[in-house]
Amino acid sequence: MSSRSLGIALVAAALMGALPASADSMADVVGRWRDSDGESEIAIARCGAALCGRIVWLKEPRFDQFNPDAKLRARSLLGIQVLSGFAPGENGKLAGSGYNPADGKTYRTTLELAAPSSLVVRGCVLGGLICDDDTWTRQP
Repeated sequence: MSSRSLGIALVAAALMGALPASADSMADVVGRWRDSDGESEIAIARCGAALCGRIVWLKEPRFDQFNPDAKLRARSLLGIQVLSGFAPGENGKLAGSGYNPADGKTYRTTLELAAPSSLVVRGCVLGGLICDDDTWTRQP
């Protein structure tokens, strides 16, 4: 076997070995999560090949008042999709988009399981120069 063939085989083996971990990371975050302030719960589920998340519980009724589309500002936050397109990304994190109803903006977002019952949700702007994170707790 040539050194080039060996190199290709090693890369292929490494990628194949990484796939189960990536698939596991997606399965591990599927479920219901409460945000850190206890104001809402988000159900994360498969949406085709990716993951998405919808608000499924609110402590108090809230509306999408900061949505950039004025026609949507009177809609309830209950049931809206706030996470979309999450797939394995860098460093074992899941990467996708997160809509923040508190300001009506969508951010590049990562999800990282910190413990079986703890999920770090990090939204970033300016190519990751400015980020903010929230730790969610798994719900039964």
